[in-house]
Amino acid sequence: MAKIFKKKRNIILLVFAVLAAVLVFNNSFFGLVHNALKIRKLNKRIAALDTEHEQLEREYNKILAGEQLYLEEEARVSYNMAREGEIEFRIKK
Repeated sequence: MAKIFKKKRNIILLVFAVLAAVLVFNNSFFGLVHNALKIRKLNKRIAALDTEHEQLEREYNKILAGEQLYLEEEARVSYNMAREGEIEFRIKK
């Protein structure tokens, strides 16, 4: 009885080893792993782009609303503009 059990166990282990080898060394398995890693990377990129999109949309809405202080600050900082009659001082660091 013990010999029969050992034979069945050995056959089951052999079948399991063959299935594992087929899965691991099969190109489609590597393709699935590669695709899963690529999907994870793309999901991170999507999250980053969503955050950037929300920020740009808030800025766009401020511009559309015509917030005078926001527009003036952007003109001063981004384009080095000043009001008429103002003197701009630049200090080198």
